[in-house]
Amino acid sequence: MGFYDNGIKFECKQCGNCCNVQGYVFIFPNDLDRLIEKSGFTLEELQKTYLSTVDGYTVFRDAGSGACIFWDHIVKGCKIYEARPTQCRTFPFWKTLLYKKAKWEKETETCHGIGSGRLYSFEEIEELKINYK
Repeated sequence: MGFYDNGIKFECKQCGNCCNVQGYVFIFPNDLDRLIEKSGFTLEELQKTYLSTVDGYTVFRDAGSGACIFWDHIVKGCKIYEARPTQCRTFPFWKTLLYKKAKWEKETETCHGIGSGRLYSFEEIEELKINYK
């Protein structure tokens, strides 16, 4: 029996803790389409200002502080929330966080939305894990 067989409660508190860590935000083709459609940016603007390539993967550029380039420190929110990439949409239901209960419990120390809000079923969690490779 897995630790999330009965589901997990989660509600994003938009605290930005997951947006203000060292690492990459990977951008998939459907993410680019969504960004262009919902943000108003052109592909050229995104490539020139916001995107980079690391080991063959398209990623958001580093903002220099470890924060996501689209995290707004003044309003404390994502500038492109409606157009956010798959990686952000599926957090915290990533394989890397769900493979071991200890890893998940460690994540609850920084993500205060885990354990509150709506209950995600086992099936929903599995679907979210599949959507983010």
